[in-house]
Amino acid sequence: MEIIQSIIGFFIAIGILVTFHEFGHFIVARFFNVTVLNFSIGFGKSIYSKKFPGETTEYSIGAIPLGGYVKMLESQEMDDLDKNDPNFAAEYCFDKQSVYRRFLIVAAGPIFNLILALFFFILVHLSGISGMKPLIESIDGISENVLSYQDNALITKVNNIDTKRWQDVRVETLNGIVRGDQQLKITILKSDGVTQNIEVPIEQSVLKKKGDIIKNIGFVPSKPDFGTTLGSVQSNSPASLAGLQAGDKILAINGQDVSKWSDYVNIVQKNPNNILRLEVDRNQKLFDIILVPSEMKINNKLVGFAGVSPSQGALEKYRINVKYPLIESIHKSVDLTIDYTLLTFKMIFKLFSGQANVANISGPLSIAEFSGKSLAMGYVYFIYLMAVLSISLGVLNLLPIPMLDGGHLVYYTVEMIIGKPVSMRIQLIGQQLGIVVLLSIMVLAFYNDFLRIFSG
Repeated sequence: MEIIQSIIGFFIAIGILVTFHEFGHFIVARFFNVTVLNFSIGFGKSIYSKKFPGETTEYSIGAIPLGGYVKMLESQEMDDLDKNDPNFAAEYCFDKQSVYRRFLIVAAGPIFNLILALFFFILVHLSGISGMKPLIESIDGISENVLSYQDNALITKVNNIDTKRWQDVRVETLNGIVRGDQQLKITILKSDGVTQNIEVPIEQSVLKKKGDIIKNIGFVPSKPDFGTTLGSVQSNSPASLAGLQAGDKILAINGQDVSKWSDYVNIVQKNPNNILRLEVDRNQKLFDIILVPSEMKINNKLVGFAGVSPSQGALEKYRINVKYPLIESIHKSVDLTIDYTLLTFKMIFKLFSGQANVANISGPLSIAEFSGKSLAMGYVYFIYLMAVLSISLGVLNLLPIPMLDGGHLVYYTVEMIIGKPVSMRIQLIGQQLGIVVLLSIMVLAFYNDFLRIFSG
């Protein structure tokens, strides 16, 4: 089921993002009266096509749904087309347009991806998105006197920017690192109500580490302390066969009081195939239940397994739902779109310059996995992911690599400066180099995906 969700989520996300990207090229080309011969979503053999009466554009869906293209009229194709059709004239050819028009038509695809991301972020902020509050137990390198005497200090600002969720902290932390800051200025709200500013030292080498940037910086997030009330019981599990039910509260095991979920887990894991006598509170009535945990291998070690999970009520004080009215949603979304766009550019530069770990480059398999998970979590999370992916797609296409939109924009910029088009010889060499670069990135992304999946 999870694989199916990932596949569905991936194709929905790619379909929407690519369609809007190509629509950007299409609509600006039409604005400048350039004849568009084909608007295709997907590559390969067409499985569906439609041409509306009076139009020259054929709309089609390709068999390979991993991209798309807009084919515009070129002057060298004129001899093979119907000369009686008024739309097939030199003035409507893409290559006969001014360099400024060609620049805008090509740039429209990535720009429309950024516009789509802005729209998605506005929807997210209007609908409200929940997340975990940035609560911390400690910070590596910071004196214990600052945090040790209170629990769950809340990070309210990073570099004077409000942070309501851990995702906000991640973005502002990355912004600080790629700017070259030597320290993060964070504001914490302690459990005793005291606000304190802390400077957290950071090193640029942190980007070369794998994993979550938050943990690599040294933040130790607070962990919810669950009680011993059962939230769910798996069917045909040892707990189910013992008669345990959702809502039961475990008070003691073999006469030993347990008040935390971690206490229960420690006892069960240490007793595979052993008899445990549980004292259980069910609807204010006490029951004695015999539980025999089965065996389960975790990290090459046999541990006891019962098949229950705790009630999620303890998570409520750790969760927050972030929602804004329309005007503030637009303002926040504009800022977030700009932040993610600049951050993506800077991170790509760090990757290509060897200042960041290339193992963090993700490919289609990771995108599919994230798409499936976000789709399962709800439409708001899926829209948020698509906003981030739309920015990534827009930025990637703006890179000055031949074969990408950014490569063509470089040619047009040179043409604006020198007053004539870049020679075909140079363009062909650039095209070959572009293929090599893109294939290298794809191989690396797939390699990272497979490595992560099979090592997990």
